[in-house]
Amino acid sequence: MKHLAVLIAATALVIVAPTPATAGRACAGYVGLTFDDGPTPGNTTALLDALRQAGLRATMFNTGKNVEANPALARSQVAAGMWIGNHSWDHPFMTQLPEAEQAAQISRTQEVIRQVTGVTPALFRPPYLDTNDALRAVERRFGLTEINADVDAKDWDNASVDEIVAAVGRLGDGDVILLHDWPPNTVAAIPRIAADLRERGLCAGKISPVTGRAVAPHTRALTGVHTVGRLDDRGAGVRYTWPGVYFEGRFRGTSVGIVLDDAVNDYDVQIDGKAAATLVTPGRTTHWIRDLRPGTHTVRLAKRTESPWTPGQFGGFTGDLLGRPAARSRQIEFIGDSWTAGYGNTSTNRDCSATGIDRNTNADQSFGALTARALGADYQLNAWSGMGLVRNYDGGNPTVDYRTYYDRALQAADESGWDRPATWRPQTVVIGLGINDFSTPVHPGERWPDEAALAADFRAAYLAFLDKIRQQYGHRTQIVLTYPSLWNTTALADSVQQVVAERTADGDHRITALHYDNDALGLDLQGCDWHPSAHDHQLLAGALTAHLTTLR
Repeated sequence: MKHLAVLIAATALVIVAPTPATAGRACAGYVGLTFDDGPTPGNTTALLDALRQAGLRATMFNTGKNVEANPALARSQVAAGMWIGNHSWDHPFMTQLPEAEQAAQISRTQEVIRQVTGVTPALFRPPYLDTNDALRAVERRFGLTEINADVDAKDWDNASVDEIVAAVGRLGDGDVILLHDWPPNTVAAIPRIAADLRERGLCAGKISPVTGRAVAPHTRALTGVHTVGRLDDRGAGVRYTWPGVYFEGRFRGTSVGIVLDDAVNDYDVQIDGKAAATLVTPGRTTHWIRDLRPGTHTVRLAKRTESPWTPGQFGGFTGDLLGRPAARSRQIEFIGDSWTAGYGNTSTNRDCSATGIDRNTNADQSFGALTARALGADYQLNAWSGMGLVRNYDGGNPTVDYRTYYDRALQAADESGWDRPATWRPQTVVIGLGINDFSTPVHPGERWPDEAALAADFRAAYLAFLDKIRQQYGHRTQIVLTYPSLWNTTALADSVQQVVAERTADGDHRITALHYDNDALGLDLQGCDWHPSAHDHQLLAGALTAHLTTLR
């Protein structure tokens, strides 16, 4: 038995994970036992006792109203080693509600569960299994994965103990069964459920927020995986929004699976350094790469597209996995806008209105990714198209700018800050901000009366931002401020050069400027909306790589 101490509202709860029903035997597979509608006085305690005695763990899909009314019972679920999911506030038919009320049902329940138990649910079960695409979109806004059921035990419809046990008998590896917290027959069936699972070599598992399938309780998406991206690590799955996030692994055999839940982004897959697949908005899936030659291989998954409002989820690689690939000794952080994100770089036509920006974007072939690979470095692309240092493109969305989001793990999807690991300490930071600040004229009504005032504000903000970078990474990190030629003004170039001169005068001798001279480099800007093309990104990477090799 494992005892984990959790402090909730100054009260210590001892979480007791039940001894598995197959203790001493290997699990041939995992099933998800789920109990809806709790916690309820008079039955939840009996259910938890039965589950503990049987050595079973389960996911309790609670309504917010019941958690609020019975906080001690909700905490007892956590203390018994159960997992907690969101089942709406008061069990309505969710698809019959307007979007605002759907969001209120979900958010209110998330908050009361967090306040009462200290747990933030990652799973949502719609009441009556009533759902549609619009509801799922609302769920995703709260970082929730929808869980329905492979088997309905019908205990809500007065199913007998025999019928409930028979329903459990239909479960296979990864399957999820719908049960309820309140029926007495469900509690009475627990010993026989445990016996059935034990006889078939199945164990009660945790439901993965990436696949929606039951997995081993301690499965972690990043086991054996190398990554340096900004992530929200939820154990069985990791969420992310920043472009270019990548995951690398090693495996033995002729196939490897890639576990994803992402209906928004595109990905590139490489096996042994060579292109193997492009996954376009794959959804919830395990994508297999098969028919490889026998032996040891590497696998790399890279996010091509931007999704500042909608996280993607990676659930790990699956197969005969080997140890985690070694981290590279060099690290580079790229900070910027659409140029750094690779916006529209795979297009050969500046007009991408027919095909869309996402389908023509590949952050993994941006100049930052190319430069890092040329120098054998791990890297982050912390970029957001249209964002400026103090002014966004054409003066849009004036209440925020790039600095609003820089410290976050999930950009606009979650305000939580990124918990930077001690292992991320880049030797080089390359900043490419300012195009959006100056590429369009200041309009009447903006807070700057003219370009000179904008430039002064820009320089002050840049100096403060560089102070932040220095505080994070220390005085030894090389900082490179990049800027392209703008057709309409020299204000960006002049401002960057003044910032570098002022920092240098103050004794910061590890800061330089690099001008991307469009004409001298021969940029064609044939990407979407006059952005750098794939050919241009190679030229930019060449210029940046050459500059970085001169720094000491």
